[in-house]
Amino acid sequence: MWYFRGRVPAELKDKLAGQKLTLRVGGADRTIVVRDIIKVSLGTKDVGEAKTRHAAVQAQLQERWATAKKASVSLTHEEVLGLAGRAYRELVAEFRSDPGEPEGWDAYADQLAEPFEHLDEESDGITSPPYDPKLAGRLLTKLVDLDEVLGISGLELEEHSRLKLLREIAWARLQAARTLMRFATGDYRPDKIAEKYPAWRSQAVAEVTKARGAGRFEDLINGWAKEKAPRQATLDLWRSYIAEFVTFVGHDDPSAIRRQDVVAWKQKLLDDGMSPKTINDSKLAALKAVLGWAAENELLRENPAARVAVKRSKKPGERMLGFSKQDASTILQAAARQTSPVYRWVPLLCAGSGARVSEVCQLRAEDIEQVEGVWVMHIRAAAGSVKNTNSERTVPLHPLALQAGFCAFAKQRDQGPLFFDPTRRREGAKKPQAKIVAKNVAAWVHKLGIEVGRKEHRKDPNHAWRHLFKTLGREAGVQDSVLDAITGNAPPTVGQAYGETWLTTAARSVALIQLPGLSKGTAQAAA
Repeated sequence: MWYFRGRVPAELKDKLAGQKLTLRVGGADRTIVVRDIIKVSLGTKDVGEAKTRHAAVQAQLQERWATAKKASVSLTHEEVLGLAGRAYRELVAEFRSDPGEPEGWDAYADQLAEPFEHLDEESDGITSPPYDPKLAGRLLTKLVDLDEVLGISGLELEEHSRLKLLREIAWARLQAARTLMRFATGDYRPDKIAEKYPAWRSQAVAEVTKARGAGRFEDLINGWAKEKAPRQATLDLWRSYIAEFVTFVGHDDPSAIRRQDVVAWKQKLLDDGMSPKTINDSKLAALKAVLGWAAENELLRENPAARVAVKRSKKPGERMLGFSKQDASTILQAAARQTSPVYRWVPLLCAGSGARVSEVCQLRAEDIEQVEGVWVMHIRAAAGSVKNTNSERTVPLHPLALQAGFCAFAKQRDQGPLFFDPTRRREGAKKPQAKIVAKNVAAWVHKLGIEVGRKEHRKDPNHAWRHLFKTLGREAGVQDSVLDAITGNAPPTVGQAYGETWLTTAARSVALIQLPGLSKGTAQAAA
């Protein structure tokens, strides 16, 4: 096993002797006690990995020494309570979902309460414990590791601020223990204590952050956006999510964010009634992406939001549903009578491919062509937004779409969108036209008497066709791996197992799927 060894700067030996120091080594925290020689295991026998970890530890120590050489700072009353509030929220968030037995928290609360019994100046020392601030301080020091609390921000506090912070954090944890004891008994009424604490903001932390070079969250968002080039609507939305997080933690210092902060935010969103899907796929996704980019680019040591998620299986009655065969029959027969290109073709294409409504609504004339003798539609990022890499795909057109004359319709235009006129887009509009068209399709379906809606009927018009397509495919004997590739849930490699190209496999599979309520005659009704 390889180790890091290094000396504490001579001018800091007396100042730091005996303090605890937490270092990040290979993805894990290692806490050491500062002595003349710093020795810490690198946790690996691999020479190359040991060199990498050695350099990382060296950088952390140099940063810590630089901070320690600065003058001690004093925290305001609000800043002290802000840190205490963070300690309260972290402890509650960590054990909220499974607090264990109330007796354990009762005992912990008694431990935390003992030092405060020696801080009553009016105590007579007979009927109550004697007033003894020094004893209280010693007891508090055993219960609260203040160096660990301050270690993440690298602050060096003057003695008065340390003592005040020590007391307030102990008091906050005492209240957290009582809250968790209440949770353990089954009482989950709203937590009013957390609301009284101010957000954690500190000018001293801001100065440390500036010295580190991590910048503000806005700097990280701008850097991430410059490299990833997201759509403006996505960027605007993610800025708002991260602004919410910054407001919650009470500071704009990415390097001071801990995993507990992210967990506490997740818990708050759950307490506010937000769905796990929204928390995972929207709020946390934005935070993870930006902090992950910062870690990859050496602006942060790690991504504190990594692996934080709401882990909850769907309960009965929560799983989203596909269109029923009767739903599909009603929609497709109504579509066959339509003269509007949007309502005529979008439902038919979705039914025959499992594509998202938004994917179909952004199709262009140049996305429809014949490849290897098969008429296909290309779902491409160049046409509009796609969910991920696998979402860009080539999908064979269903035989009923061909018989109904869709290819002839598509080829009437040389190029450009099939279902909207880009020249009619309002200047400054943020929502893509394809999304507006997709919303109109959902409204049209609703007018047919079909029960749609995520909350009311668990049927999302943008995804219900995907569920039905897979159901119909399985009934026709098409393997799930093929269906996943057609719908963009997996890469198109399955054709190799059949000794044929992917396109041949996909076209043969799509042709097997029977669309409810349609025959050759009804599909051509309005063609």
